[in-house]
Amino acid sequence: VLQSSYDMFNKNKDETLDELSALGLRHVGYGIPIELFGPFSEVCVEAVRPLVQEFPNKSTSTEMVWCPKDNAHQLQEKDVPEHMMIEGFRWSISLTARVLVRTIMDGSTAVMQAIHFDDSKRLRRALLDAPRDQRCIWQLAVQVGSQSISPLFWALRSGAHTTAKAMIEDVLTIRADRDNYYYGADELFKYQPNIADNILREAPFLAESLLEGLIWRSHKSQDNLRPVIYYVKHLLQDMDEEQMLSRGLISYVRFNHPQTIMHPILTFTLDLLWEKMAKWYFLKDRLLTVINSIIFVTAQCLMSGIEVAQDPTASLFLAVGRALVYAMGFCRLLYWHVRQIILSFVNKDFAPFSCFWVPRYLTRGSHFLSFILMLNLLAMMTVEPMFHCLADSSDEDSGYGGAVQFYCDAWTDEMSLAYEIFIVIGVFLYVILIVEVGSISVRLSEYRVLCLHAVEQVLLCFAVITVVILAFAFAISGMPREVSSVSRNEWGDVGAALSTLLRLAFGVMDMAPIQDVAEESSLLVIVIILFLMVSSTFFFNLLVSQFCGVYTSLAEDIKGHARLARGEIIIETFKAVKPSKWQKFMDSLNLEKRVDFEQGDIGLAGGIKDFEPALAHPVAKDQIIRFGGNTDPSLPWPEKMEEDNSIEQTIHRTIQKSLQKMLGKGKLGSTMGAGTDGGSSSLSGSKHSE
Repeated sequence: VLQSSYDMFNKNKDETLDELSALGLRHVGYGIPIELFGPFSEVCVEAVRPLVQEFPNKSTSTEMVWCPKDNAHQLQEKDVPEHMMIEGFRWSISLTARVLVRTIMDGSTAVMQAIHFDDSKRLRRALLDAPRDQRCIWQLAVQVGSQSISPLFWALRSGAHTTAKAMIEDVLTIRADRDNYYYGADELFKYQPNIADNILREAPFLAESLLEGLIWRSHKSQDNLRPVIYYVKHLLQDMDEEQMLSRGLISYVRFNHPQTIMHPILTFTLDLLWEKMAKWYFLKDRLLTVINSIIFVTAQCLMSGIEVAQDPTASLFLAVGRALVYAMGFCRLLYWHVRQIILSFVNKDFAPFSCFWVPRYLTRGSHFLSFILMLNLLAMMTVEPMFHCLADSSDEDSGYGGAVQFYCDAWTDEMSLAYEIFIVIGVFLYVILIVEVGSISVRLSEYRVLCLHAVEQVLLCFAVITVVILAFAFAISGMPREVSSVSRNEWGDVGAALSTLLRLAFGVMDMAPIQDVAEESSLLVIVIILFLMVSSTFFFNLLVSQFCGVYTSLAEDIKGHARLARGEIIIETFKAVKPSKWQKFMDSLNLEKRVDFEQGDIGLAGGIKDFEPALAHPVAKDQIIRFGGNTDPSLPWPEKMEEDNSIEQTIHRTIQKSLQKMLGKGKLGSTMGAGTDGGSSSLSGSKHSE
């Protein structure tokens, strides 16, 4: 309140009015009665009055002077500053209230009133007078001055979901007269470009209503196939010309709901993007990964023998291979990750990961693994024998020969151990990254998703087994009397006990030593048997049951999870697509061309026609509401098109007709009239009985 009063005196008039108009439009959504603004302004003035009286006043004159504000009354000269401050505040707060009242009166349309009461019937009555070409606009934008508010967005935010559903269905209903088709998909995404994200955040159960509104299905079928038109324009092309892929499609993929992503129009759109564009960019990128992995395995595994290092020619090929590992593998990954990290800092795109904030792109599995691979290759370079032995390459008496040496005194045994560990990690990381190529097939992607979910259970099981091994190892180390009575040294200390229990848990140890322990220490063998029961009998069998549970939970939605994984790949792949390629792809779809509903029935633009099994989605009647009267766009649709066809009304009419047949129309008329029309109907029913 104080800020608004201050802005009246210090800010630009147009800027202040714009801010107040925006505030007033929010009050429209809140349903604030305008009668409260007058009393509220007076209360604000009375609240400020004691604060003004506390200001120091150097004037003590009691001379009566005329009020500088209106020259209509007199007051003491010492009271003039206080009076003028209060009157100035009264003027500013009153002007603010008048602007808000005017905005609320202009913005309180019948549609906004229906949203306030969350009444779909009120909404239908409010739209009876809407011109045909403005019907969608009435539900998508209320303009006051330079500010506007979306009734649909406000319905979602305020929880008026019944009205929001009715608005979505009304906007996406195809209506037709003899000259034109009226369909609000373009207006919906023009005024609400984030409509999909808003729905998924505020009312996810309305997501299907939006998607169904973007599909037209014929009520006729031929050869067990039904013509269907998917209006995918706004699921492909974003309204922002600077972006390519639609925010709506990205929102549905990031919503991460397997049932939603399996909606026909979403699967059609994702398959279209995958087959026409994303697949080739994806394979191109993964082809480089495959080539790098082949070079890595060849140089680090197949040519790692000492005989290769001793052969001059073979050692030269080995040096070239390892140089390619770091040039094509490490340098490529380093460039890509540095670029992504810089973009994340520029755009402030971070996400929480454990206890830290990391660039958001690292939260995706494949990108995180490639980052780990980059660090692994960097660590390999620090212990690379080819680099450490460069100083000895010119030594002809080294005993290994060749222009490049891979064994020397500078390369210690500890370096050799670390190098082999890094090679093992690199091999597994490359294999995991190559497995993602399986996303090219939905069936392979399903199996990959199932394996990823199973890995979580394996890691949990291994973590619990580790805790059990530690617990029993410490317990055994606390039994020095029993351990000393055993002739074998597998249980001599904590380290030996850990190693033995680990081999027992995973079944890589012969049971003969356990038989010797049973003969020498009965208490120790009881502890060992208890360990085997807990680890092998309980936890590993529990892991099997967890696998069954994972498969059962994913079986129904496995295709949805595979589609979500492919959707994420499409989103990431499109970051490498050039705008010119994207525009060429969009032009090839001819979305600006009208698609016929039936032969000779010129339809709407923005769709792609396809066929689906006739029984997949049965349609009993034409989805297009047609009218054969006057075709003037400024006229509203006829009232008969807006009558309530709800299930309740249908049941009511059916019961009414049945009772008419059983009891007779006359008698039923008096009974129904008495039950519905009140006293006047009862009176007419009484006269009829008489």
